[in-house]
Amino acid sequence: MTKLMTFCAAAALAFTSYANNDEGTTRYKVDAAASEITWHATKVTGENMGTVGLLNGYMSVEDGELIAANVIANMEAIACTDLQGEWGDKLVGHLVSEDFFHVDEHKTSAFSLRELTATPDEDATHKVTGNFTIRGITKSVTFPANVTEKDGTLSIQGEVELDRSQFDVKYGSGSFFDNLGDNLIHDNFTVRFNLVAAAQ
Repeated sequence: MTKLMTFCAAAALAFTSYANNDEGTTRYKVDAAASEITWHATKVTGENMGTVGLLNGYMSVEDGELIAANVIANMEAIACTDLQGEWGDKLVGHLVSEDFFHVDEHKTSAFSLRELTATPDEDATHKVTGNFTIRGITKSVTFPANVTEKDGTLSIQGEVELDRSQFDVKYGSGSFFDNLGDNLIHDNFTVRFNLVAAAQ
């Protein structure tokens, strides 16, 4: 069994066990076709943007509150949407290389919910704290999100700013190299997400 299959099986088993042991908990499965994850990165000379594939995801709601979530992204399905043809292919080839996300060794990235706090007086419905795992490195991040449930469908929308240097993505980073000039690529990049999940 590959590392990817082992990781996904372990995550699914752990989540299934967690959900089934809590009476009154509703388990939701993320609909990959109806969901979207996008990225936006900037550099001194411009910007790039694209999408990341969604492998699978599960969530649990108890008494109307989200209490658990685990989402796994397919890094082999990363794409660029602002460049076409040869230039787009070259950028994606660089992103999956060891310079960036080293996809041969780290085929997935993941998010696991740690804490959710309602924020009724703010623009987003909740403040989310969770663990992002990229290139095998896990960091805790807090960000706003809108969480809604209606007619058996759970939706989570929002965006989070991540610092790639925390995940050992060094290429063109001013955190690791000096005097990069126009070759500087900013460490912070934005991930936007619209996750749609159906009750099981």
